[in-house]
Amino acid sequence: MAFLFELSESVNPFQGLIVLSVTILILSLFAVSKNKVIKKCLTALVLFSTAAAFLLNIHSYALCGNFSGFLIFFGSVQMLEIGIIIFSAVNVLFFITMNRKTEGNFVKELILFVFMLICAEFIVISSNFLLMFTSLSIFILTVFQLVSTLNSSSGEMVTHILRFILRPTLTVIFFFSGFSMLYGAQDFKNFSQVLESGDLSNPFISISLILFGIALFLYFFLFPLQGPYIKMIKRGSSASNAVIWFLYFPVGFFLFLKLGSLYSYFIEENNIYYSAILAVAALGFMLAGNIGAVSTKSLRRMKSFLFLFFISAFLFNISMYSAGIINKGSMGLFNFLNILIILFSFMPLYGIFSSIEEDKGKDSLVSIRGLGRNNIYAGINIVIIFLSWSGLIYYLKPFMNFFNGGNFLDMGVIGIALLIFFLICFVFLAINVLRILICIYKKASGGADGEKQEKILFPKFLYVYITFFSIVIIVTPVVYLLGRMGIDIAFIDFCISEFSF
Repeated sequence: MAFLFELSESVNPFQGLIVLSVTILILSLFAVSKNKVIKKCLTALVLFSTAAAFLLNIHSYALCGNFSGFLIFFGSVQMLEIGIIIFSAVNVLFFITMNRKTEGNFVKELILFVFMLICAEFIVISSNFLLMFTSLSIFILTVFQLVSTLNSSSGEMVTHILRFILRPTLTVIFFFSGFSMLYGAQDFKNFSQVLESGDLSNPFISISLILFGIALFLYFFLFPLQGPYIKMIKRGSSASNAVIWFLYFPVGFFLFLKLGSLYSYFIEENNIYYSAILAVAALGFMLAGNIGAVSTKSLRRMKSFLFLFFISAFLFNISMYSAGIINKGSMGLFNFLNILIILFSFMPLYGIFSSIEEDKGKDSLVSIRGLGRNNIYAGINIVIIFLSWSGLIYYLKPFMNFFNGGNFLDMGVIGIALLIFFLICFVFLAINVLRILICIYKKASGGADGEKQEKILFPKFLYVYITFFSIVIIVTPVVYLLGRMGIDIAFIDFCISEFSF
């Protein structure tokens, strides 16, 4: 037992990665198996290994705290980010299993899935440019392989997948160029060395940041480059779309946060023109996402455009920081809350709408008409999930500080413009939500008055799934209100109500 304890210390923070690697080895032994019992056992193995990786991730940090080496850094932020990625991965596994368990390639898909999860974890903990670039390159390649395999039955998807993967490939190229610039500037091997050097005025560093910005712009398919993403999502299988939404994009979020310290330094030194450019870009992307959702009747396209709206909110957070509306800590908090809102709202919505689409055989708002009437429980949960988006009103709090005892003019021209255009974007978001809710509670087409509509049924586990997210959404504001009232919650160390701007 002492030997195992010493071993657990020596491999920190690779314990979870080792468990996942062993799982790949076991899966590879049954890669060509089509036996249903074996498939179920292997699915259970993957679920068990991800749960073990999640617990070992927390255990590693609790046991040894921050861990740094030549290639990696593992601290509280990395522990949290890996936890979110594993949580997302479990949900993706659920969608893959629900849609693909009868397919002949299912075991191979599990292998690719676990391998992609390992690459995602390496991206999070990597600090050295070499490991970061290698992990990102293999991650993008694995995403391509998994998405292609999940859509292997559709020959028409080849073109759309290739057009989609071209952007992430360019992302890798731009990141490589940016890393080369930093290495060429002063032999920098990680971002910490760049910050500690004090030579941030070096033009090579500025150019590298521009390259990183272009890379992230391509990675997230922001307006006007959303075409390949939208087309692939509209035509791809539900399982492959879950991979893109809940693994590909979250990894991009954390890659973006890795660059946060460098961008923060330059934002603090920025003049009004840089702040204005950030503000225009952020609001333009957010508005484009909302307008795209308003202009379509395709449920998949609508969800995709709204997803891009929430991604653009990350840039909006930087804009507020650049304009002096919030401080650096608040920007980090808003980024983190934005990730949680995305995951805890889009995951259950994705489960509900993809199940309806598979049952009805069509991708249209018409397919969900009457859902709230003939499946009251599902309708209530959808309302609860959409109510979580009202949490974006919290963005208004730092602006309101200028109205509560402050000077409105101190907000500045850019700050006032941010407030006005954010309200416009929020109104558009409310219109999109109301459009979906009205459709859900509208009488189903073809049904005569008094005629009872056939209930839209879901797999039993899906009811449990959406209930979990609804409970989390309900409990979160309750905890917040208790914090505001000064009531201590013993098992929660952090209270958002105590955060200041």
